[in-house]
Amino acid sequence: MRNFLIILKSVIILMLLSSNSFSVVSAPAPASPSVLSQISNSMSHSVVNSNNITNNSNSVTSSVISSTELKEEIKETAAALGLEVDETATDILSGLSLDEDGENKEEIVKAMEEANDNIRELGHDYEMTVDENTMMYDSGWVTLTKVTTGSNGLTYSSDKNVFQDGAVQQARGKVYVNFKKGEMSGDMFTRITLKGESQVSHSWNTGTAGITSVPIVASTVRGLKSDGTTDFDEFVDINPSMKAAADTLAPQYEVGKTKQELMDWYNHDTNNADADKRVFFYGKFVTIDPTGSEGTGTIIIEGAHDNEANATGPVDMFTGKDGEERYLDTVERHEGASTLIGRALE
Repeated sequence: MRNFLIILKSVIILMLLSSNSFSVVSAPAPASPSVLSQISNSMSHSVVNSNNITNNSNSVTSSVISSTELKEEIKETAAALGLEVDETATDILSGLSLDEDGENKEEIVKAMEEANDNIRELGHDYEMTVDENTMMYDSGWVTLTKVTTGSNGLTYSSDKNVFQDGAVQQARGKVYVNFKKGEMSGDMFTRITLKGESQVSHSWNTGTAGITSVPIVASTVRGLKSDGTTDFDEFVDINPSMKAAADTLAPQYEVGKTKQELMDWYNHDTNNADADKRVFFYGKFVTIDPTGSEGTGTIIIEGAHDNEANATGPVDMFTGKDGEERYLDTVERHEGASTLIGRALE
């Protein structure tokens, strides 16, 4: 699973992705079974130019998450497109409201966490049709902010051992949606600077997914390597964090990677010989208005810094924490948010 998201108009929520994520790039990476249910796996397609797309649009349209008529409008749009209505997502979005400045980040982020993905896999080798019926959503480069309390309510380390302090961590998503053919795909891009290192850029495609209902809700994940390449995140599900809970690592595949291997992958302690210094990436995209011309995106990156990083480490007699809990206490997190305005491709 690993793909999704896309084109944004920067400002409102937390933006996304790790694994194959929405992104059209020159060298797409194969997707893992995880990302299937969310904008799926590799896509060997590199998409159009985006010169006529605004790179950094910081204004938020007043109609985002608008009126009480939203539900009815979504139903009418679904009927016109031959799609189903996702009642749960509709209820969540229609219950939101923006403050006088056009923003309500906490409320929107929470709502996105509650909305479940409603896309479907179209196969590893399926390539999206990009034509005049395709909408492109571009977030521009979104600056990610370090947080100690995540949008998911969990606590993250205030240390600065994973990402370079003072460096600008950025991500960008481009999402392509063809409502007529019921397809979507995404290109993801990042500019990340790890502690003591130079900035490294990543880019990958999320693969193609089928649209089953509106509003569209899609997520993507990816593992970002320190050399600029990417790989599957190897967690079982599309998780918005390495943490499933304060003391629990997100579940790993029973067949494939072990908990210890995952901990080593995302560990950045240079004194630990097994630390691979990967960055966990998560992204999510939701269309907000009935026609799908506006959307919201969130992006999250994380990494840990634990000299021990022992999945079976004994319980510490003073803290009462085992090896897994001690590792999770070191996880550092950055979040970013953006409102996306879709533009028809010519």
